[in-house]
Amino acid sequence: MRTAKAKVADPVGFHLRAAGRIVKLAKTFESDVTVRFNGRAANAKSIMGLASLAADHGSVVDLEVEGLDETEATKALVHLIEVELAHNEIHEG
Repeated sequence: MRTAKAKVADPVGFHLRAAGRIVKLAKTFESDVTVRFNGRAANAKSIMGLASLAADHGSVVDLEVEGLDETEATKALVHLIEVELAHNEIHEG
């Protein structure tokens, strides 16, 4: 299992759009991903679970990632939460 901390870069925190982007990325990995904030936990593949954490901009969330691709998943999710979510729009590639 990999663990990491990530500082929420989205200016409005873990709202539905940010949660949706996290879920979309998390689902590309086999690993199970749990996000913890303020004593609560959510499956990173559940949009409502993530949004319910209500992590504000600048909050630090804890990630627990377990599975065959946990290293790649951890790196990608931390980058999304700390960097990409600072840009409040969705980039399709």
